Amino acid sequence: MMKALLVDDEVNNLTSLEFLLHHDCEGIEVAGKAQNAREAREWLQTYHADVIFLDINMPVEDGFQFLKSLSFQNFKVVFVTAHNEYALQAIKASAVDYILKPVNIDELQKAVEKVKRSLNNPAALEQNHALLQHLLETVNKKMPPQKIALPQLGSISFIEVDDMVSLQADSNYTIIHMKDMQKLVISKTLKDFEELLDTKQFARIHKSYIVNLRYIKEYSTIDGGIVKMSDGNQWSISRRQLDIFLDKMKMASLMFGKNK
Repeated sequence: MMKALLVDDEVNNLTSLEFLLHHDCEGIEVAGKAQNAREAREWLQTYHADVIFLDINMPVEDGFQFLKSLSFQNFKVVFVTAHNEYALQAIKASAVDYILKPVNIDELQKAVEKVKRSLNNPAALEQNHALLQHLLETVNKKMPPQKIALPQLGSISFIEVDDMVSLQADSNYTIIHMKDMQKLVISKTLKDFEELLDTKQFARIHKSYIVNLRYIKEYSTIDGGIVKMSDGNQWSISRRQLDIFLDKMKMASLMFGKNK
């Protein structure tokens, strides 16, 4: 039976999450509850948790500060949060598990099943530790993520956001075109990346394409609108995205849109 520690400063949230885990999730029991980081640390000195469901926005010490205070992390972490934009971006960029408040039963069940699979895989636990470290290094920078963690079979690729030329939808996958001409196929949708990337640097120009404005070589009005990228790719611009794209290009380039 997998043991869980719940950490949240609001008693109602602890009670609700405990109820859902007990009644709707198999193979897991709530072994402990804590209302702040100090209580959680003290509990961990005596007991063991396979997974910690951790709130972020707590008084005195938030969830990130709590994790940084621990000398050893031999457990999985699932963030349960309704936190601010940059914190959520950092969590997504680090590929760390999270559930948004209010907790959805389906999402909670998926998270529990994912934790179960990883506990039987030592490599997955090491990978989880590396992802958490990446998160803790970037979360307090108050800016869009500069690197994105992409877990793959037996490894993690950390790619620079600035090196992404464009992103192309392929069903439930995304093909990332890198500036060195590499292509990465990632099991995330284009919408996942749209929510993650800095909207000042990246533009959704079509249901199938996101482009990095820094790598646009040419914009053509042929066939309604086409962008030519520095790596040779050409992508169509949909009519509904055209005005948004042009506005972003005007902000990204001092010369773009000026009258001659």
